Amino acid sequence: MTTVQKAVDGSQPLTYLQTTIQQQEGIFGPLTAIAAQAPNNIITLAVGPSPEPGKRVVLETYEGHPPEKPDHELICIATCLVSGSMVKVAAYRPN
Repeated sequence: MTTVQKAVDGSQPLTYLQTTIQQQEGIFGPLTAIAAQAPNNIITLAVGPSPEPGKRVVLETYEGHPPEKPDHELICIATCLVSGSMVKVAAYRPN
């Protein structure tokens, strides 16, 4: 599987990270991982068919364990930089 990694500014809010990931999924293919690498977050995408706009990832913060989200598949979890702070983030894909 070919992948591509992109840096996303870690000083921005969660909505910025989500929008950027959704845009990159439209260009390269589906998200497979996120990781913090100060001062950025690094997103990894599988090069291939892009998810339809309504099927691109949705991000949510959580504490403890990532919650189950009805009608969504958990893609990955990570500690990310959100507005400059380390936060646990779960990436879900709508079914």
